[in-house]
Amino acid sequence: MRVVEKPGYTLCLSCLQSDGTFCDISDEQAAEALHDEKRLIWLNVVVKDVEAARDLLQNQMGFHELAVEDSLSDNERPALQEFDSHLFVAGSKVMTTKGERESYTEIGLFLCKNGLVTVVREPIPLLDEWFRRFEKHPHPFDEAAPFLMHSILDHIVDEYFVAIDVLEDEVDGLADEIYQGDTSRISDILILKKRLMEMRRHITPTRDILNGLLRHNSGLVPPATKLYFQDIYDHTLRIAEIADVNRDTLTSLLDVHLSTVSNNLNNVMKKMTVISTVLMSAALIAGVYGMNFKEMPELNWWWGYPFAIILMVVSGLGILWLFRWKKWI
Repeated sequence: MRVVEKPGYTLCLSCLQSDGTFCDISDEQAAEALHDEKRLIWLNVVVKDVEAARDLLQNQMGFHELAVEDSLSDNERPALQEFDSHLFVAGSKVMTTKGERESYTEIGLFLCKNGLVTVVREPIPLLDEWFRRFEKHPHPFDEAAPFLMHSILDHIVDEYFVAIDVLEDEVDGLADEIYQGDTSRISDILILKKRLMEMRRHITPTRDILNGLLRHNSGLVPPATKLYFQDIYDHTLRIAEIADVNRDTLTSLLDVHLSTVSNNLNNVMKKMTVISTVLMSAALIAGVYGMNFKEMPELNWWWGYPFAIILMVVSGLGILWLFRWKKWI
């Protein structure tokens, strides 16, 4: 693998010859090597300056301007485009860092008859690893380019399993806390649901790309490789299904959470109602004896005050007994 630093981009080059050996070529020869039937080249372009990379891909390598535009876009939806001399695939790779939220980066792949060009906006360890694997264990010359693209797409999709497993563990942990009565996690539920929706927005178009590769007869994708692309397609279906199941689980958790909060509020209101009713009976008695009438026998009675207090207590206990008997508390 040869690394060439340019003002607007970084090139990683690897060139496989028809006899199974690798040769060293310059960056100036890279564009010509894409059309050399005796050599197969893999170029990885790490973009630093968009205009410089556009000139390399469009003017020097001859890729279609629409595909080049999509490959240099930060927020391009994964897509599949076929042209006369090349096939363009825009994929979305999930980046996972322990303790942090997952992020996504775009990878553009230009598949030619005798080469593969990958375009990224930042260095990706996955591609460096596959450069080393490619040079150590190259595929048969006639099928190397599509198998390279398969290997990259396969690992891109497999990393979604790592990310979805992390999200699934968070959903399970959240469910345990909510079922134990925690009523302060509504924001965590909504954040997790948003992360799952974002992951689904990235994996679903990738599924459609692979479905298009399987259904479309392209000379750049030989029938022998379609079985392998079918395997990746099955993986995307499984990831999308796991995301949907966990999103449904979060919806159920949200319902449980809201039901728990509502039930707790009802219990508080019930207690407050009982207290208010008991105090209301005492207030009624106090109000009667607080009226300014001259002729109230109890006002001059020695036992009047104790009688009023006892009457308040008895009426309160009577109301509590009634609520218990009616099974309202």
